[in-house]
Amino acid sequence: MLGGLLLASAWVTVAYAELCRPDGENAFKVRLSIKTALGDNAYRWDATEEYLFKAMVAFAMRRSSRQKATKISNVQLCSVTERVSFWFVVTDSSTNITVPKGDVEAAIRSNKNRINSAFLLDDSTLQFLHISTTLAPPIEPSVPTWLIVFGVVLCLVVVGIVLLASSGICQNRRCNKEHEETEGLQEKCETTLTMENGIPCDTLDLKAGHINGVYTAADDERFAPL
Repeated sequence: MLGGLLLASAWVTVAYAELCRPDGENAFKVRLSIKTALGDNAYRWDATEEYLFKAMVAFAMRRSSRQKATKISNVQLCSVTERVSFWFVVTDSSTNITVPKGDVEAAIRSNKNRINSAFLLDDSTLQFLHISTTLAPPIEPSVPTWLIVFGVVLCLVVVGIVLLASSGICQNRRCNKEHEETEGLQEKCETTLTMENGIPCDTLDLKAGHINGVYTAADDERFAPL
């Protein structure tokens, strides 16, 4: 019985080794630059870190694909190097064959930020070489976009109304000032005295029926001829 279990375990190990190999079908290569990212605080890549990686991949598969039954044991690593690069595959829980690349890629892409955070890395220091990097999901503003646009348009309308009103008031004041200056000039001209033969004379005002002072002065005995 014990011999049978050992034989089965050895067979599974060989089978997984055949599934996970460099450039194998549905296999992905990963490269980590821990020293570059963390410097003196860099941690050592060991079996515990490998276990965490498998757990994060299983988490991504269970969350983002049809492989809801994926376990940590379904994520297999191979060809691990000291410079921290390796290959991995994800096997199906029911058939023990590798999950298609498309499903794994979709799961990794949608959960890349979570995987990066687990290892304190980013897209440039935790690279899935056969999976294109993705941008972080856009931050949704707390205020709806349409409300922001409406506020901007409303502000522009209010500013335009204020400018038009200010322009009209200034123009009205300018016209009133010019009108007052014109009336003042006319009054000044009407009250201007003229001199004739050394006698001051008021300007004739036909509308008011004003009599020219020249004739009044002529009747004065002081100006009568001797």
